[in-house]
Amino acid sequence: METRGGRIPVGGVLRRIANEHGLLIGDAAGAVSPLTAGGLDSAMRLSKFAAEIVWERLQTDDAKVLLKYSGELFRPRFVSRLWMRRIIKAFTNQRLLELGFAFLRGRIGQKFAKHVFFGRGSFPDVKVVQVANELSAKIVG
Repeated sequence: METRGGRIPVGGVLRRIANEHGLLIGDAAGAVSPLTAGGLDSAMRLSKFAAEIVWERLQTDDAKVLLKYSGELFRPRFVSRLWMRRIIKAFTNQRLLELGFAFLRGRIGQKFAKHVFFGRGSFPDVKVVQVANELSAKIVG
C-alpha cells in the first residue's frame, strides 16, 4: 500500500498541461481556485475539455492532437483571483483586513468582489474545442 500527498497548487492552471503522451486534469493541472483551494467546478470543466481532446485523438490517431489541450486557454481566468490572493496575504494586520472588507461592502467593492468571487467560473463557457483548434493552429502549424 502506498500513500501520496502534497500541497494543493493555487497558482492557476499550468501553462503546459499536455504532451503527446498524456494530459493533466484537476489539481494536477493547477485547476484550483487561488482563493478557496476549491476545484470541483474547474476540474469538471477541464475534464470535459480533456475528454473532447482525447476523443478527437482517438478518432484521428494523431498524437499531436493532445497539444490542443493547453493551460494557456484558461490562465487569464485566474488573474483576478491571483491578485486577490496576493492582496489578502499581504494584509496580515487585523485593522487593514477590516478596512478591506469594509471596501468590499461598498458599491465599487461589491462589483469587484462579484467579479472575483462569483464570476463566470474559473473556465470559459465557450465551446472549448473551437478555441483549442485555433490555438493548435498556432502551436502545431
